Amino acid sequence: MISVIIPTYNRAIFLSRAIKSVLSQTFEDLELFVVDDGSTDNTRELVQEYERKDKRVAYIHQEHSGGAARPKNTAIRQAKGEYIAILDSDDEWLPGKLELQLQVFAQSANPKLRAVNCDVVIVEDKTGEEEKYRVPRYNNVLRQLLMRDYMGPGSCMLYKKEVFDEVGLFDEQLRSGQDREMRIRIVSFGYDIGFADDYLVRYYIGHDNISTALHIEKREKDWNYIFEKYREYYEKDRSLWSDKLRYDGSRYILLGELTKGRKRFIKSIIKNPFNTRSVVALLLSLFGRRVYEALARYKMRLANRFL
Repeated sequence: MISVIIPTYNRAIFLSRAIKSVLSQTFEDLELFVVDDGSTDNTRELVQEYERKDKRVAYIHQEHSGGAARPKNTAIRQAKGEYIAILDSDDEWLPGKLELQLQVFAQSANPKLRAVNCDVVIVEDKTGEEEKYRVPRYNNVLRQLLMRDYMGPGSCMLYKKEVFDEVGLFDEQLRSGQDREMRIRIVSFGYDIGFADDYLVRYYIGHDNISTALHIEKREKDWNYIFEKYREYYEKDRSLWSDKLRYDGSRYILLGELTKGRKRFIKSIIKNPFNTRSVVALLLSLFGRRVYEALARYKMRLANRFL
């Protein structure tokens, strides 16, 4: 019923954790494609060992593409399941993840429901410190996605396979941000994303994963690509454009790019002089990255308690 896809590139050190979390799911009617995007470590040998032990596992090797979109699309084209779930090779699912998300689909009478998300536990890989992140449930999902990727990692999603026929496959022009762009596309086509109300994914940070390894200039290229792809929405709504610039500024501050971050805050204020949040963000940025990050974490904890 479910085709699971793990795209990977030189992540053998984390890959067993991801594979085991799939094979340990309480819902067992699945196939697992591990798509090796040209790894030079022992990924092939590791996956083939699982392949010998469990007939649900299939190893696919392809030439290095430089991003996760192409390996995802490779497996989607071969998938037999009604549903598609994608797990980043350095993340981990909790055992009931797929079962609970399938229940949301089964219990929904919404004909536009095409994907189900979930909440996430953020884990500092080196220290083991955990922080729960409950994804906000907004009414205007498209507007929020156009501002920032608030829904957590792509590992949280369970898609109906038919959605990829309706909106297309993952955008292979992107090296990062494919999951956010796919969510934007699904909602912009008029479809809905639901939620399983539980923390079902462990998202590991602090190691050399794609979110930190890509050079900022290369990531900027992807951010700008997504902006241009959906530029019409921003041009119609200066308030949305202003809010997006504020979130871009925060992202730069948290990456240590203080000058770029402050410039985005100033541009945000120019777009919408009444955007008081951008003014506050600009003032807070003057205290530096650590203070800004500490306040961001505190804000997330408050939001989680409130939600």
